[in-house]
Amino acid sequence: MNPQTIGETLRELREAQGLSMRKAAALADLDQAALSRIENGHRLPTTAQLATLAAIYEHDPEALLAINAYSEFKQKHGRAPYYADCVHLLHEDAAAYRKGPP
Repeated sequence: MNPQTIGETLRELREAQGLSMRKAAALADLDQAALSRIENGHRLPTTAQLATLAAIYEHDPEALLAINAYSEFKQKHGRAPYYADCVHLLHEDAAAYRKGPP
C-alpha cells in the first residue's frame, strides 16, 4: 500500500467532515480553485494553509505536516533512480530518531 499524498488526505478529511469544497475553501479563506489544485496534487499547501485546514478538519497539524513533507519529497524526487535509496535512509533515520539518545 502506498502512503497517501497530502491532497488525497485533505480530500478525505474534508469529505469526512461533510464539507463541500466550496464551504471548506471559504472557511480556510482559500479560493476554491486553489483548494482543488491542492487536493488534486497540482500544488502543495503552505504551512499556514495546513494549520488552518487541520483546525477546520479537526486533525493533528503535525501529522499533516509530515504527509506534506512526504508529498513534497515524492513530487521532487519520486522519479529519480535514487528515490528508493533515499526512502530507505529516511526510514533508518526515523527508526533511530524514535529510539532517542543512547
